[in-house]
Amino acid sequence: MDWSGPESVFGGLQATCLGVLWRAGTGMTGRQVARVAGEAGSARGIQYALHRLVQQGVVDVEAVGASNVYTINRDHLLFPAVDAAFREVDVWSLFTRRVREVVDEVYGDTDAVTVAVFGSVARGEAGLGSDLDLLVVTPDDDTPDRVDAFVLSLHTKARRWTGQPVQVYATTPRRLQEAQDHDDPIVTSFKADAAVVTGPPLADLWRAA
Repeated sequence: MDWSGPESVFGGLQATCLGVLWRAGTGMTGRQVARVAGEAGSARGIQYALHRLVQQGVVDVEAVGASNVYTINRDHLLFPAVDAAFREVDVWSLFTRRVREVVDEVYGDTDAVTVAVFGSVARGEAGLGSDLDLLVVTPDDDTPDRVDAFVLSLHTKARRWTGQPVQVYATTPRRLQEAQDHDDPIVTSFKADAAVVTGPPLADLWRAA
């Protein structure tokens, strides 16, 4: 899955340009749009996509000095659809909500377990073939059956949600502390880029262990 948002569903540089302009909420030059879009397309491709959007009337253009400044046309009949798509399809918010639902189903308390994303997805470097790496920290006194049920449910559902291979690293606060004490490289990875989706922060778990 492409975690960038609706652009991955709409496809094409026109969707990329719309996403950049929608998030900016203000006018941008073609160069600014290309810079924010990054490797999504060449500067020439971005300019062509903006030109097409202006032709369709979805984007307005105004000459300011030597530059053209582009803004989304909020009066266009298609604007409600564009706005709804980028407003509602926030993959991180949706992923967070669904993970919390899985935690609540098994534990009845969204703060009972820490779930964090780490690796390439957390760093924003994931490609379509990248794994989704999840850190799961369950209570030290949890039962193996409940941990196994939770990990299996999260693994299965996350695979369905994203279409990506999913790797789950399950541990407890005590084992996490022991890994840190022994300079386990995986702890360095967690500290470098792990983004907590639900549950107590990792720093709190290390202190509590």
